[in-house]
Amino acid sequence: MSNRSLSASPQGQEKLRKALERQNLTQMALVNERGIASWSTINRFFNGKPVKRELFIEICNELNLNWQDIATFPEEELNPTDALWLQLIELASPTKDIGLVLAKEQTLGWGTKSPSRYEKSVSVGAYIQVEVNLNIQGYLLLLLKDTSGEVCCFCPSCFAPENKLETGKTTLPQADSPITSFPIEGTPGKEQILAIITPKIPNLEWLPNPSDEPLTLTEDYLNTLLDYTNSSKETQILYTEYQVVK
Repeated sequence: MSNRSLSASPQGQEKLRKALERQNLTQMALVNERGIASWSTINRFFNGKPVKRELFIEICNELNLNWQDIATFPEEELNPTDALWLQLIELASPTKDIGLVLAKEQTLGWGTKSPSRYEKSVSVGAYIQVEVNLNIQGYLLLLLKDTSGEVCCFCPSCFAPENKLETGKTTLPQADSPITSFPIEGTPGKEQILAIITPKIPNLEWLPNPSDEPLTLTEDYLNTLLDYTNSSKETQILYTEYQVVK
């Protein structure tokens, strides 16, 4: 796949247009002032035509965009886990009611003040808590896809043993967790959070126990979760993402 060309999706093309406006740039300026590529390549890139993968990534970086948010990926090119995760994301509603709160490493304490906005970019080595603001009561299933592509269930787990929640704000790790914050590890890239709220305990054989370590979700687990969410009319699915930087 590394030698293949990439093209911008329709949604990606809209993000590219907004990035140009935000930086007060034009396509021609990328050619004449930045010298990234020829006019024909730049024109093809912005019109959703295939360009070389390395050039595609370079242009996205120049515009401070994550190339994976811009590119279109035929489902057959995705590995099974990524393809199933993408289907779950498509069922979800983007939300501002889930986000990261920075925790100070030296205290790792509770009682952080409600932020005016959640962090959309966090550094490797930082310590964070995850806040979820529920507008309905129910059972929370919270999944995180990290920069390596691994999907883990953090609620329920030993870090969030209480998954039956009332409306309002809940913080992970929960108060009776063995830790008070999560360290940001791994490599830079995009991480995604999916919150699934159900009126009753999900009928999933693999659902972790409250004392378990976060469960890594396999292809089979994601398949059963997708079947469950598609068949459950009362399920609410929320989605957010953030960048991990050096």
